[in-house]
Amino acid sequence: MANFDKAIPPGEEGKITLKVRTKGYQGMIRKAATVSTNDPTNRNVVLVVKAMVKVPIYVSSRYVQFSGRGDWKIGKTVKIRAELDKPLNLTVVEFTLKDKLKYTLKTILKGKEYQIQFTYQPTAKENFNGFLKIKTDYPEMPEITIVIHGRFNQARHPGNAGLQNMKKRAPSNPPTATKAPIYVSSRYIRLYGKKNQEISKIAEVNAKLDKPLNLTVADFTLKDKLKYTIETIENGKKYQVKFTTLPGVNYKYNGILKLKTNYPEMPAITFVIHGRFTESKDNAQ
Repeated sequence: MANFDKAIPPGEEGKITLKVRTKGYQGMIRKAATVSTNDPTNRNVVLVVKAMVKVPIYVSSRYVQFSGRGDWKIGKTVKIRAELDKPLNLTVVEFTLKDKLKYTLKTILKGKEYQIQFTYQPTAKENFNGFLKIKTDYPEMPEITIVIHGRFNQARHPGNAGLQNMKKRAPSNPPTATKAPIYVSSRYIRLYGKKNQEISKIAEVNAKLDKPLNLTVADFTLKDKLKYTIETIENGKKYQVKFTTLPGVNYKYNGILKLKTNYPEMPAITFVIHGRFTESKDNAQ
């Protein structure tokens, strides 16, 4: 954010104030603003702000991306380090991808440094979204949520040209698939755009079984960054979940909204949310 004197009399001085939001950042950050003037020798001046953001717990990455071919074995590592002068203890409280990948929580230096190793086991093709939630004993940062995504292409098998030809000649009607008890139009919510621009996304949730569906919020990790509403379209049957960015809170973030259902066939619905914003021209000047 920037405040500045729009007009400066000849020979006088003006003031430009730049404010940088540091929430959600850690370590060294660098932000720049371009000042446009009517000075023929200095029409554009770039101001740079640098800061070292100190956090109680350092997390090397809160976003883990798996991508590649479905037959690849892929590993990812996240480092967690205490930055305060007191012991740090970690406890895993929730992991939503138990059937898709595995993780190990390793102690590097007791009470100080830890390492989480995620490993994807090869399958023919697998796309997934989920998270690992860790509880800490630091009241300054009681939880750490690591958002995980997997995007894979079909595995390639040598000499499968004949198989591909057989697939082309196969009947067009596929086997009957088991229907999900609850239809969710999208579990992955992307809020991408310009800073200070209000952006909304809607996800539909429809019951597919012949019994009423009820939803309650179990967890929401982005309360200070965006808002959501759950609208009943048809009582016990159809719902809409609307996500909207909050004015002036446009920066990069990852989080979740978890809904609890009364369907034992599908007891929870987790929306993985991403916010990615670029500088608008008004903010840059």
